[in-house]
Amino acid sequence: MNVDHSFIDDVIRARRTNMFVERERPVPDDVIVELCELATWAPNHKRTWPWRFASVTGAGRSRLGRVVSNAMAAHGDDPNKVSKALTKYERTPNILIIGSIPGDSDERTTENRDAVAAACQNLMLAATARGIATYWGSCPKGSHDAVAEFAGFESGIHIAGIFYVGYQAETMETPERPAPVVTRISD
Repeated sequence: MNVDHSFIDDVIRARRTNMFVERERPVPDDVIVELCELATWAPNHKRTWPWRFASVTGAGRSRLGRVVSNAMAAHGDDPNKVSKALTKYERTPNILIIGSIPGDSDERTTENRDAVAAACQNLMLAATARGIATYWGSCPKGSHDAVAEFAGFESGIHIAGIFYVGYQAETMETPERPAPVVTRISD
């Protein structure tokens, strides 16, 4: 079977971390749901379906900023970082919080996090194919539990990322990548 795979190759190479978005143009809820559904096609050992998603828009982004900054302050974070967290989630019209459920063992918890990371990549590639920019941000120190509660996730969820999402306003330069180092083992 001769399949043209250039489209997926181009999408993979075009995906950039990008915060240059149309700030006043939210991504519709049905598109967010579609992106999350595509994320769930990631490989998942033992079919634990470990991903959790929360979509934050409008004033919810400011509330998320307050939750994060309060948790950071309680954790003793740098006051400048605490202050910055108050408004940072307003930089794009959509925020996606993606979490990973704990497993029944340390190994399963690790496998769940790996599956959620693969789901995040699926989501970002699907967004790129639709002209939607994404930026994968980490959950600040000390705020995982507070963000999980804010998102309505069950107890023990690890926040895999807080994703900034919006329609791309300008393209980003694609940096060159070094060739992969592949160790060949045979016989």
